[in-house]
Amino acid sequence: MKKSEQTKVKLVEAVISLTNVGQKISVASITKEAKTAYGSFYRYFNNLDEINASAIMQVVLNAAEIVDSQMKTEKSNLFKIYYSWFIAIDLFESHYMANWLIDNPANINDAWVLTQPMTSQWLQDAITQEEEPDLSKDNLRHFKMSQTYIFWTYQNALREKLKGRKSIHVYTDLMNSVNLMNLSQKTQKKYIKKVAEYIK
Repeated sequence: MKKSEQTKVKLVEAVISLTNVGQKISVASITKEAKTAYGSFYRYFNNLDEINASAIMQVVLNAAEIVDSQMKTEKSNLFKIYYSWFIAIDLFESHYMANWLIDNPANINDAWVLTQPMTSQWLQDAITQEEEPDLSKDNLRHFKMSQTYIFWTYQNALREKLKGRKSIHVYTDLMNSVNLMNLSQKTQKKYIKKVAEYIK
């Protein structure tokens, strides 16, 4: 990695580190955390919104890698999908990032789009392996269509978390109200319950 690329990565990682511990985000705090010169910020980003968007993208990609690794030994592809959505709800604990995402919803949508191939493949595998008797290619079509819309409900989930609600409660409400894969209510509730039990 070139030195210029390393500096950019350091700046993005600095934003993530600062938000994780609730520190104020500014050009000065970011460059101090990254141990780079103040002026270096503007070589890569025009403003805080740009670096926030990059940080969001990195957080989502990191989370996707972790979930993929965690789920390597999990046999149920449907569970992987349900669990990944809990992680999505649980991801942004920082009030700064949550509020920024509510004000800039398109950025989180762009990030989630990058995870679609992984979750779509899990559903395809679930259909091939006949994990549930009511699974078919219609579920995959519904899933791909519904993902575009559920991303926009994510802001409501963030607002609920900002009120102090636990991630699992927000997740349960969201998943019960939006049937991502058009599964039967019985099947839907089964996997939501499995996720709740898994994270205990």
